[in-house]
Amino acid sequence: MIDDGAHKKWKSSSLEASMIDRLGDNSQSLKDIIEDIGTIISDVEKGLECFSGLDKERFKDERLKDTVRRVRDRMNIVFDKSKFEKWTSDLRDSNSDLKLFREQMGELNKPITRTRRGKNYAIAQRLHKYTFKNYTDTRMASQALHEALCTAWSTPDSAHFRHSVRLFLETKCRDEVQLDLVISCLEHKMKQVQNQTASYNARLASSLALANMMTVHVKSKALVILGPGFITTSLDSNNSRQKRRRVVRFEDDSDKETEIQSTLSSTSLEAALDLQRTQHFCSELVPKILHGLPEAPSSNPCKRRNHTSACLGYLDTWTRDEYRHSFFPCREGVCNPSLCKGDIKPEGLTRMDEMLAKPRSDELSVPEQLRLALRLVSAVLRFNSTSWLGECWGLQDLYFFEQDSDLAASLKTLHIKADWSKSPAGELMDVDSAGDLRFFEEAKLVHGIYNATVYNLGVALLSIGRWVRVDPNDVLNVRRMASQPCPLGPKYQEMTQKVLDCDFGCGKDLSKTPLQHAIFEGIMLELESMISSLSIR
Repeated sequence: MIDDGAHKKWKSSSLEASMIDRLGDNSQSLKDIIEDIGTIISDVEKGLECFSGLDKERFKDERLKDTVRRVRDRMNIVFDKSKFEKWTSDLRDSNSDLKLFREQMGELNKPITRTRRGKNYAIAQRLHKYTFKNYTDTRMASQALHEALCTAWSTPDSAHFRHSVRLFLETKCRDEVQLDLVISCLEHKMKQVQNQTASYNARLASSLALANMMTVHVKSKALVILGPGFITTSLDSNNSRQKRRRVVRFEDDSDKETEIQSTLSSTSLEAALDLQRTQHFCSELVPKILHGLPEAPSSNPCKRRNHTSACLGYLDTWTRDEYRHSFFPCREGVCNPSLCKGDIKPEGLTRMDEMLAKPRSDELSVPEQLRLALRLVSAVLRFNSTSWLGECWGLQDLYFFEQDSDLAASLKTLHIKADWSKSPAGELMDVDSAGDLRFFEEAKLVHGIYNATVYNLGVALLSIGRWVRVDPNDVLNVRRMASQPCPLGPKYQEMTQKVLDCDFGCGKDLSKTPLQHAIFEGIMLELESMISSLSIR
């Protein structure tokens, strides 16, 4: 049948019924792609009719190319070159869609039945009942951390430096919110100091500018939870013996060890350094300076010699929410495993939208694509309405560190960035965001876009689904692309359209719980269910 396009079985109704039964809801996507390819081929065949005159001049067994060369001086053929270029481009896109569809079905093996989907959805829902509260806690703690950094870097000594913080999307949240940061500290260009007896702080700051990338693990806990003993920190508190509370749990050994480490870390916070009282607290975060090590900092902070696990210091937030943010060196078993196992180097830094401008790597499977989409939805739930994630954010605001051509491992280092420079005390620095706020003000009236953050999440999902760069400002093109069959299937296409239109039936304000919970249940749990189904062999 494959070799014979005119085979009678191609017109058999049983073949079509069998394919529908085999592909389920995906059969319509396949049909649309095949029909598009058929239409393009038909248009090309009609366009080629203008070359039919060459057949009359062609000798037996003569190549068409030789015929054109022989008769070109006495024959003119008029055709529209732009049409053929468009047909070629459309055919290439449709063939690419068909290739991705085949890959998806190869991963899926058989269609997702309602029974299986319901089971996976229920499992995902049970696993995430506790997670939704974690998102709220992470959002509050991360905003409090941003405010603490703003206050700390508004001192006169810090004004000589430009700071950049990369906040990784993967976070932990049990009794406290745990975040991983890469802090870059760059010295502003200053006039040469004529006084040869520069202060120790100036020399320390210069060495810090050379070692300008520090990876730290931050544990943020509400001061109300910590209790009054932690608020009234005393320098001589480490002279008194502290009784370690006993931990009794029916868990495995790893969970017990984690709990004990957490207890020990908490009891040592009273003796930790208040970084707000230092002239430039970044110096306290560099293990090389703290321990007087002569070696240069390693690109992998978890592999440094004499690496300490003690708390380097803390910052307190006393604005809307009272938090204590304790800073620790990044080490294995505590921070994001991708930070410990991989190389975090400036030359490996890549912007997310630049990756989408390249052809999709064969190493990135369909489940990995869905996991990438899941990470972005999770990031929006974690950091929306904070200074880390601008309202007009886009994929150009996300970065990752390349890990030896392993794209799946590289995407585990996804992070967002915030920059600080000299600013008045207490002033919040805005994160660079995609697009223009004025555009979205007009879009509310013209295109019915009432939440820029959710709309940009929809654009990101669309980009990942089709693996192309998408301009969020071209709303008509965005909606046209969203209405076309998606290589990741009709369910993913439906979710993308739902996010683009913010069509959840519970308002348009993402700072309120109903919309957050609707995105959590309607998008996150559905993606989890799809990934679980694809992972079943």
